[in-house]
Amino acid sequence: MHYYRWYAVFTHANAEIELCEQLLDMGYEAYLPLRTVRKTVDGKKKVATEPLFKSHVFVQTKPDGLEAIKALPDFSHFVRFNQYLASIPATHIVKIKTILYYYEESTSIASSLANGVTVAIVNGSLKGMTGILLDDENNRKIAMEIGQLGRCVLVDVPKASVVRTEISTPA
Repeated sequence: MHYYRWYAVFTHANAEIELCEQLLDMGYEAYLPLRTVRKTVDGKKKVATEPLFKSHVFVQTKPDGLEAIKALPDFSHFVRFNQYLASIPATHIVKIKTILYYYEESTSIASSLANGVTVAIVNGSLKGMTGILLDDENNRKIAMEIGQLGRCVLVDVPKASVVRTEISTPA
């Protein structure tokens, strides 16, 4: 018995919106996480949106629907974890949606760059989630890991809202 799963699709450069629209037109449930970016261009402040994860779109389908997705013109490849297709847990899709709802200017980084201590968010809109408080003293951001994708979403959570969950060991 096959059931629906979320998959991460890698698109051709700057084709995230087009691929997401193609998937939706074909009847798939697709999700393109967009973040808000504030820029100053020619002395004027502008607000724009851009993909949170460059060249990535999420699609929910059964395994037999994967072949039709591969045939789309803006499709590059499916994200893999080792030799297997990366199946993204639905809870991670909800996590991304929740983060972007409350922190629309979030950014993302590679998980390998998220060094720090594990913390739990104990109050506020992300209460109950865990992340990594980055070591960067100038920027007290929390990296919320999105498994199988190898990426973290960075959020500015007030320091009073987090509690350290790991105990440091003496060297």
